[in-house]
Amino acid sequence: METKESPQSGEVLAVLHGQRAISIVLVLATHMLPLGPKGWRLNETAGVLGMSLFFVLSGFLITRTLSRNPDLCEFIVRRFTRILPLAYIYTAVIFLFVSFNLGALVWTNLFVINYLVQYLNAWNGHFWSLCVEVHFYLAIALLLLAGGRKSLWMVWPACLIMTLVRISVSPGGGIATHVQIDEILSGACVARLYPYFSRLNFRVSFGLLGSVFLVSAVFSSPMLDSFGYVRAYTAALTLLAMLNYGAANPETFLASRPMVYLANISYALYVIHPATVYGFMSEGSLATKYLLKRPVSFALTFILAHISTFYWERRWHLIAQHWLQRRRIRLTSMSLAASARE
Repeated sequence: METKESPQSGEVLAVLHGQRAISIVLVLATHMLPLGPKGWRLNETAGVLGMSLFFVLSGFLITRTLSRNPDLCEFIVRRFTRILPLAYIYTAVIFLFVSFNLGALVWTNLFVINYLVQYLNAWNGHFWSLCVEVHFYLAIALLLLAGGRKSLWMVWPACLIMTLVRISVSPGGGIATHVQIDEILSGACVARLYPYFSRLNFRVSFGLLGSVFLVSAVFSSPMLDSFGYVRAYTAALTLLAMLNYGAANPETFLASRPMVYLANISYALYVIHPATVYGFMSEGSLATKYLLKRPVSFALTFILAHISTFYWERRWHLIAQHWLQRRRIRLTSMSLAASARE
């Protein structure tokens, strides 16, 4: 069933820049800062929460995009020109020049290292999440190929099935796609609900957002690992609450320029940051490590991410955009020619 979105939907979705920014800040803090006494395991909690928020957001945006434009060619071109240019240059530099490892280079670039864990190391360990993402892209592309836009309703049973798989195999999740993809699928389910959701007033939406975010944080704790499967749904509720909050307060800081900037460079921050804290940059006393070296690591990460986003990745985005525009013109011409012959 086709639905119409309000003219303000763009303003509502602007708040999702804030969710992406929060997710990358949590991940960077997890890997680059001490977040409290080790016994509290706050670093693990923050990392898991950040990835859950990112996964549900990704599932939402991808499914919403395909609901509006189910062109598989456009989807694949846009996704892979978004991911591959930086991922491939990062792995090439690392595994050909810094730490030579052809096996790690090949399997990382094929996005299967979340199963071939013998090739995981400090340089590419974070790529497990890209593997889950790419596997989701391929799965939803096959779904569209088989049944078109109407087949997207399948994300609902798929989400439930994969949660049951997760419960039986690894309730807390992990790096393997089959125990993690329910978090992306829960975001896809939110995308199917989005055109129908009821908007709440500011006070209610703010309270709801704070409450479900806190619940998501609680279930992200490794101390509740046996209930980790709940996280897919608490993160999805956080996303719904974020959308409601954005509708009630479009001028929120979550949609501000700093958050948009963080969201724009978030992919580059994620890919690059392990390289700035490895080896010498992670050695020394606590004071040396966190007061002297870590600020340098943060600065390098943000500088390289900015350069990558606006001078390397954007180049590929523009190439893809121009190619897709020419393709649309060509297809339109062919359609008009066919109609004229009839």
